[in-house]
Amino acid sequence: MRDDDIDRDTPPMVVAAVSAGAVPLPFLAVYSVMFIVHGGFHPVVPPDITTTAHGELAVGIVALVLFVVSFVALLWMLGGTRRWPFVLVQLADLAAAIDLIVDATRGGGVTAYVLGAAALVALVLSFTPQASEYVGRPPRLRRRRPPVPEAAEPAAPPEFVGN
Repeated sequence: MRDDDIDRDTPPMVVAAVSAGAVPLPFLAVYSVMFIVHGGFHPVVPPDITTTAHGELAVGIVALVLFVVSFVALLWMLGGTRRWPFVLVQLADLAAAIDLIVDATRGGGVTAYVLGAAALVALVLSFTPQASEYVGRPPRLRRRRPPVPEAAEPAAPPEFVGN
């Protein structure tokens, strides 16, 4: 734990970036539970997005992994530890939203626009000066020992000025 972790407040731009970046999390949570249940416990006929129950289970596990990775990236950004995992997750969210918008057969609709806008806002806010200063601070340096005072040279006797 760093010494300055207790003293610093999270800047508003970082809070806003993390808030916008958290928009896909409920979708990932719901999809992971739904597809794990449909693939492992209560198969549906026909399967929702794959051709087999095992495919549904695999999609649910992938959604669960994406949920965990996204959640950890949000925590790292909020704590000021790492920005790049957050940025990569938001880029992936933006790419998925664009894919849903471009391919109308996937059923993106308004949700895809909301997810894309949220990812774009999160990306922009994560590179503001406040956010950059918060996550881009230099790592804590080791405490250095105080310098050892050099041995003082013996003082020269004062010169006699006078008669």
